[in-house]
Amino acid sequence: MPESIFKQISLDILRLHQHTIRSLFATQHHNNTEIHDTVYITLDGRYYVWLPQTAENSAETGILLIEDEYSHSRLSWITTARTVKQKDSLYSRVLNAIERRMQRTKNSFNRTANACLLELIPQQGRLTTGSNKDFTLSHSDLVKALYPATQQPSELFS
Repeated sequence: MPESIFKQISLDILRLHQHTIRSLFATQHHNNTEIHDTVYITLDGRYYVWLPQTAENSAETGILLIEDEYSHSRLSWITTARTVKQKDSLYSRVLNAIERRMQRTKNSFNRTANACLLELIPQQGRLTTGSNKDFTLSHSDLVKALYPATQQPSELFS
């Protein structure tokens, strides 16, 4: 993707992340499809989803959909996933970040014993913006869009 277009859409992706907390995560195991309403967060350039109950299967692949109805923006992508174990220090860091984010929006967050935390690795995706523009995104586009998430927009392209 040309850098000028990427600069434009990375701001759309960042805005989408700022205005949304929930996502839909779909997985398939044998002939069964599971769709989970999940809380998601980006941390250190990676996506994490919190499934309130363990998925029927250990999700290895899935589709993530993040949508902001107000701005008519949608980001969806195919992903590979890995389960973050409770003993891993990353598990606590991600859950604490999710709790802080949920508190800022005055939503409650429920840590359940049989929950599952997944780290998602984007493979390919699609961004649709409110101006009815549709962009196909590669793995590198999606990963690249995550890294500036902790920076101010003025720092992104200096």
